[in-house]
Amino acid sequence: MSRTSIWSILLPLFTGIICLRRLGKDSQIILGIVALATIPQILRAFISSGPVLNMVYNAYTICEVILYCLLFSDKINHYNRNRIFIITAMVILFCNVVLTICNGLQERFISELVCLDNIAYTVWLLLIILDQYDAEDKGIDPNMPFFWYLLGLLLYAPCTMLIYSLWSYIKNHPDSALNQLWVIQYIFNITMYVLFSVGFLHECKRHADR
Repeated sequence: MSRTSIWSILLPLFTGIICLRRLGKDSQIILGIVALATIPQILRAFISSGPVLNMVYNAYTICEVILYCLLFSDKINHYNRNRIFIITAMVILFCNVVLTICNGLQERFISELVCLDNIAYTVWLLLIILDQYDAEDKGIDPNMPFFWYLLGLLLYAPCTMLIYSLWSYIKNHPDSALNQLWVIQYIFNITMYVLFSVGFLHECKRHADR
């Protein structure tokens, strides 16, 4: 399952590259996230640990949160919810900078960053869903690529938040039953990348139908 999870990222990567000329802004950002994630994820297939892997993963985590901020920046129209998004985005970016400076990129994998970032993603996704309930013209439906990106991340982020909050315990207790949580993580990782691929294909189809 671990190997399948690692190599599953190639599905949205190649799908996105094939559809590149037909991708809009949202899809291009998702493809950028996928392309950046490919580096540490494929590297993990050959290196289990070490400063190089730590550096690549930590650098990717920072780049990822910046790109998700860009993706969600125009998705929340309600004033109060938009303020919440802006404030939490500023806080989470500040935390990324502080934790990276305090720990360095190579010293260790900063699991706290992953946990905090995925808490933020979950909050932002819920704000977007609430915004859609209030909107007179429902802007997100299964025919839109963003629907699939939202669904994939909504399944993945809470699971990742939970697992990486237990990172230190799981790492220090390899025989713990909590290690079975990684199977769930692998499943949601694969599911997210499949849904990202579906989003790319929907965008290609929309352009072909015009």
